Amino acid sequence: MKTPRVVLIALVSLALVVPSPLFACGKERWPVKVGEDKDVARVNTTAQKTNIAKLVQISAPINPNIRKDTRYKPTEIQTFEITGQLTLIKLEADQDYHIVVKDNRGRTMIVESPDPGCAGKSRFLKEITEVRANINKFFGGPITGKQTPNSVYATVTGVAFFDKIHGQTGVAPNGIELHPILRVDLRNTP
Repeated sequence: MKTPRVVLIALVSLALVVPSPLFACGKERWPVKVGEDKDVARVNTTAQKTNIAKLVQISAPINPNIRKDTRYKPTEIQTFEITGQLTLIKLEADQDYHIVVKDNRGRTMIVESPDPGCAGKSRFLKEITEVRANINKFFGGPITGKQTPNSVYATVTGVAFFDKIHGQTGVAPNGIELHPILRVDLRNTP
């Protein structure tokens, strides 16, 4: 009768040691970040081509975190497409790929690729899954730490999102991001 108890203890111990996206997904405005919020049906998925310079000029809400599961209209119900050079890609504690994109004048903004396991009820689950697979394929496997890509360029399509500015690497002055990324084209030439 000791065998079932030993097995149970071993399984519990393993669950505590092995990281799982289920226990590491984000919290702050998470439904909005992954497309599980109350307003997600109103998101226009037809991408508006723009650039970082224009996006950083949009007025940001004073404290975006007060809206846990609703969007700031009109910006957060719009999908945008930008092009630029990647300067950083890293795996964050919430399992997102935090990616910094830079334009030709040095302006930066963040685009994020959530882990599909953290977006199971998302309107955008198919796109989130495809983007993550494309990123992993381009970089030769899952991102496990931090990389500073050399000569990697991207065209990124994603839903606008205002994040609270809290010292993030590459953050836009108004905290705007594309989160989640819905499409990405990575290449080694501009």
